[in-house]
Parts: sequence; structure tokens; C-alpha cells
Amino acid sequence: MSRAADVPTHSRGVPAVVRAVAVLLGVGAVLFGMLLGIGWWVTAVEPGTAVQAADMGVLWWLVAHRVSVLDTASLYAADLASTTTTLAAGIVAGVVAALVLRRWWPLLLLAVALVGELVLFLNAAILIGRPRPVVPHLDAALPPTSSFPSGHTAAAICLYGGVAAIVWRAVAAWWRWIVLGVAVVLVVAVGLARLYRGAHHPSDVLGSVLFAVPWLLVTTRVCTPRRDQTRDPSIAVVTSQ
Repeated sequence: MSRAADVPTHSRGVPAVVRAVAVLLGVGAVLFGMLLGIGWWVTAVEPGTAVQAADMGVLWWLVAHRVSVLDTASLYAADLASTTTTLAAGIVAGVVAALVLRRWWPLLLLAVALVGELVLFLNAAILIGRPRPVVPHLDAALPPTSSFPSGHTAAAICLYGGVAAIVWRAVAAWWRWIVLGVAVVLVVAVGLARLYRGAHHPSDVLGSVLFAVPWLLVTTRVCTPRRDQTRDPSIAVVTSQ
């Protein structure tokens, strides 16, 4: 499985690896600064404004329209990006993709995307400390992190978006559009579920989208080899039809 093409940069050698790490650290720092800026805004500026009214208005509308079937469905949807699910699914997806493609880069991509997302999310949550929405919660106990940003939403983007990115880099067949569509649906389902259950404000979910999507895109760019090296013509399942 170890091949020269597995090096996730456009030129091989130590300098290329150092450059890749530098890019990831630099982008991570910029995104973290952006998260802190948005977090400061939603905690110090938003209260008492029309934005806060809209934020809470969405949540109270969802509370007023809760029904038992959606209560159950939202529980399963939220669990699609729980810590346990994300860890297990990320490992399985990365290993399976690496074995099928006979390359290491899919596992590297998911590992960097998920670990980086977790580091950014946890540190931002600790520093910002936004309280959970003041609405009835459907969960008996919420994670001991602040409301901003939504860790579930960010994890869903990096997990399911990461799987879609692997398929897009390795597959030329039409069905990669289906994989991308499913990834988008799963991310939306997780975000809506967390809102429905009263765990986050809409601005918390938006904040996660604003940092997790760029992080995934940069991770995909840095952790994959050149496009002509991502596909193995000997594997029929990943060749174009």
C-alpha cells in the first residue's frame, strides 16, 4: 500500500511535508481567529438585537412544532455526528478507502480533517463559553461545552464531506454526485436536528459551517496527491463508465 504517490503533496520530500503542515497550521490559525471573532459577536454584540430575536424566533418556532415522530427522528439524526459515531465511522471509512484504493491518503485526509475540526471546535467553545439556548431541551444532558460553535455540525461536515471528497478525488463515475448529495443531506439533517432539540442557536450552526467547510476544502487540497495519482486504473469500481 505504501507508494511514492501516497505523499499528499505536489512535490515529494521533507520540504513538501513541512510546507503542507505549515499550510494546515496557517489556515487553522486564520479559521480559529475567525471563530473567535464570530463568537465574540454573538455573545457581546448580538444580545438585544434583531439578529438575536431571529435566532431565538427560529428555536421557539421549532419548539412549538415539536411532534413525537420528529423527536425520535431528530435523536437519530443528531447521533449521526456524535463523538462515538464520528470516531468509529471516520476510522472505518478511512481504512476501507485506503484498502480499496491501495493508497494512504484517504485515511490521512479524514484523520487531519476530523482532528483539526475537533481542536478548533473545542478551543473556541472553551474561550467563547456561550450558554445553551434558553428553550426546552429534548436531551436529558447536553455535552459540557458551550453552545458556539456546533460541534455536531462541524463533525458532520468533516466526516461525511470528507468521504464525499475522497470519492470525488478517486472516482470519475456519475454516481459520485449521489455521494455528494447524500453527504449534504446528512449534514443538513444533523444541523437541523441540533436546532430542533434546542441544543444550539442557528448562529452556532452557521458558525460551524463557516469554519468547517473551508477547513475540509484545504485539508482535501493538502492531503491528496495530484489528481492523476488518486485513481488506480486497475480497480474497476473507481474508473469512469
